[in-house]
Amino acid sequence: MTQKINWKKIATLPKTEQQIHFAAILSAAFKKKNITLTVVGGSAVQFYTDANYTTKDLDAVLYGDDKASVEEVMNALGFKRSQSYRHFEHPKLNFVVEFPPDPVAVGSKIITKINLIKMNSLEVRVIRIEDILMDRIIGAIEWKSEKYHEQAKLLWKKNKDLIDLKYLKNFAKEEGYTKELNQIIKT
Repeated sequence: MTQKINWKKIATLPKTEQQIHFAAILSAAFKKKNITLTVVGGSAVQFYTDANYTTKDLDAVLYGDDKASVEEVMNALGFKRSQSYRHFEHPKLNFVVEFPPDPVAVGSKIITKINLIKMNSLEVRVIRIEDILMDRIIGAIEWKSEKYHEQAKLLWKKNKDLIDLKYLKNFAKEEGYTKELNQIIKT
């Protein structure tokens, strides 16, 4: 059975809200199958930077999923697999949905605390600002990615008043990235 989605509403949302709103729709669909969805990666960066950084894919980790359930939910929403088991496209969306493998992890740390974002009757789990910031710092160093470095700086600038600095500094120390975090904080 195909689920009804108000595509016109999604298309008229500001770019800052389109992916996160659709993630909430996906979250509700997966929840019916007892599968938990958490927004991660570039999608979380886009959300926390008010789309000063944008991405062409919605990254969401699923807990409790199996291939058949993912296929069933995504097909019911009108998606087709685009590349691999974890990539899906829809003709009415300007982004791909990607499901990286679980768990939500940054460096060697499995992330258990997640933000719950509520939008009217919908809600979606999103990796916390501190954790996606560390993900971008680690990616910048380990993959020598200037793009990730710029995302880390942008996340800091847009959210420094909201960030749990004690947690962030402890996380950086545990993972061995204190110097890199301090450079981001100074920007």
